[in-house]
Amino acid sequence: EGAMSFIYCDSVTHDIIDILPDRRKHKLEAYFLKFSRKQRERVKTISIDMFPPYIALIQDLFPHAEMIIDRFHIVQAINREINRCRVQVMNGFRTKDRPQYNKLKRYWKLLLKAPLDLDRMIYQSYGLFKSWQSQYSLVQYLLGLDERLKETYETGHRLLSALKANDIQQLQFILQDSKTKDISQGLKHVIQTLIKYLPYISNTMRYPHLTNGPIEGINNKIKLIKRVSYGYRNFWNFRNRILIISKVFVSEYKKRIKQQNNVA
Repeated sequence: EGAMSFIYCDSVTHDIIDILPDRRKHKLEAYFLKFSRKQRERVKTISIDMFPPYIALIQDLFPHAEMIIDRFHIVQAINREINRCRVQVMNGFRTKDRPQYNKLKRYWKLLLKAPLDLDRMIYQSYGLFKSWQSQYSLVQYLLGLDERLKETYETGHRLLSALKANDIQQLQFILQDSKTKDISQGLKHVIQTLIKYLPYISNTMRYPHLTNGPIEGINNKIKLIKRVSYGYRNFWNFRNRILIISKVFVSEYKKRIKQQNNVA
């Protein structure tokens, strides 16, 4: 019925709990209300992306659950806006300065690399530069082309660094400090969202081992099943096949974990 289906799993064991044909809020609400309030109150944590309908639903149906905003989606949102700002600046050079346009276009990956991971010591030849550059000096050159790109880059990577360090106080400081920075509108919007969901992002840092990673892995396997089977006309047949295959995968996963624990 809906354009998108819905899947959820146990974040510790990675067992798929169920797959539903529709992810619209009223459909999910009807489904989860089939569980008693006592059962729903036993749920301790729920890891999700920043999809507002899910957050509202969880608040209503799982009163004792601590919501965890998935780390990957936060990183993805910040990186997307750094890159989008680069593209905007790059397009401004398209007709007036083609060499600068080409540099911003070719070396975009370095702008998404963590500043501390940029090599500062090794200089080498980069095709669009006359002199040798290190990764760090090349990035500094690109940032020198536009002040807003520089501010967006620095603020974005400061946020990513605080997230990686699980430092909620530093993250809060950067979010507030960003109000004085000339950053892109896109990153401003992401920051507003992060401020809105800060209590849940605090949980992200408290429970770094609980993520949507298992779901992303399951989704990749589902795409593979669809591709090799040339699609399914009947959703429930498709669902059953996924559940069967996932049980085999999860049992192998548990077996490996058990072996690792025995070795340890």
